[in-house]
Amino acid sequence: MTRVVFLALVLALLVAQDSRAQQECPELPFNVLVPFDYPCRITPRVCRTEYGLCRLGAGVAPGTPCYCYAANGVAYPGVCIR
Repeated sequence: MTRVVFLALVLALLVAQDSRAQQECPELPFNVLVPFDYPCRITPRVCRTEYGLCRLGAGVAPGTPCYCYAANGVAYPGVCIR
């Protein structure tokens, strides 16, 4: 009986660790600059600047000039890439 309880406890801990590792990505606000290695998918459109990427609305066509805003308020020009 003790082995069964111990095994159940170990399995519960493993499942809890896996669920924390697979957390959802937060929804990125529009035009907020993030680094190129941002771990989450950016949709629906992406603006690429010299310093990183940002999310754009669906109405922006690829190839259109755009701006991404850094945390300090600086606007960086870029181009919509997808």
